[in-house]
Amino acid sequence: MTVYKYFIKIALKNKWIILSYTIIFFVMSILSGAGATQREDSFMETRLNIGIIDNSNSELSNGLKKYLEGKNNIRDTIDDVDYIKEQIFLEMADAIIIIPEDFQEKVINKENSIEIYNDDRKIESLQIQNQVNKFLMFANASYEDGEFDLDNVNLALNEKIEVELIDNNSAKNIGINRWFKNYYNFTSYVIMGMYISIIGLVMADFRDENVDNRMKISSKKLLNFNREIYLGQLTLASIITFLFILGSIVLKGKYIGEINFSKYIINTIAFSFAILCFTFFLNNFTKNKFIINGISTVLSLGTSFISGIMVPQELLGEKTLALAKFFPNYYFVRINEMTVNSFSDIKFELFMQILFAAVFVLMGLYFSKVKQKVA
Repeated sequence: MTVYKYFIKIALKNKWIILSYTIIFFVMSILSGAGATQREDSFMETRLNIGIIDNSNSELSNGLKKYLEGKNNIRDTIDDVDYIKEQIFLEMADAIIIIPEDFQEKVINKENSIEIYNDDRKIESLQIQNQVNKFLMFANASYEDGEFDLDNVNLALNEKIEVELIDNNSAKNIGINRWFKNYYNFTSYVIMGMYISIIGLVMADFRDENVDNRMKISSKKLLNFNREIYLGQLTLASIITFLFILGSIVLKGKYIGEINFSKYIINTIAFSFAILCFTFFLNNFTKNKFIINGISTVLSLGTSFISGIMVPQELLGEKTLALAKFFPNYYFVRINEMTVNSFSDIKFELFMQILFAAVFVLMGLYFSKVKQKVA
């Protein structure tokens, strides 16, 4: 196991890279989770900044606008999806409501009648959906003889009621779920950066010309040499992945029973395997340390922006998401965002990550054979 021990020894020389990634990650996790697990014992509606696009201009849509204007601050917007997503991402608006032309007919037929874009980064933005649902519920109840009784609707909506929140241990706290989702989403950025930079740099040393020459005159068979190399890569990757899984348990372990924790474990292992296979491909493609460092930085950061780690997927454009589907990060984030009831809910996204791993291995083997022929 000489090669294996030497691999680990070289990897440990890059301990400052591991420590810097790890410290920054956990500091951000602690700061972002400071208030995420606090349960509210009181309720107060917040005036949000919202935009309303009324394509109906009917009596009912005007009634809805008037109701929402009384509870929120209205911001100017235009009927353009990209502009709407930009407004929400830049926090110019907490939510944008689009009222369709056939709004009144859809309400009468009890169909889904309104499109709402809200900022998932802010839990309070969800109250817009509640306000819209409340108005539509009273409007439907008042519909009689082909007309809506908006006077009675407004009377019912303006009636003051006292709200007492009951602590229900069986209910999942939204803040807790959001913390775990954000934690594991950001883990993918760190795992990709660390795998490529650390394993890539170690392999660059192993593919040094002097090491290659010593290996050729060594009595150790090439198969055994490669087996110990791959075992070293798997060991290092497993330690890194386990470190971040353990971190979530240390930071928020007492809340694990309130979330689907196994979803995050399975997803993280599948993603880590895909990135390890990508590192295998990269190691066979180049041994230039500058290229490896560049790819590590550009790819980990770039995929984070297009796959939903830095910017929620629902705020990204169709072309951006189409590009993101060519990377395993996209499917990793998809699973983290899902409400999973059974394995079948995530089997496609898991399959895609494993498929990426297989493709990366085949590409790595191809470049490895090409280099052997050249040599």
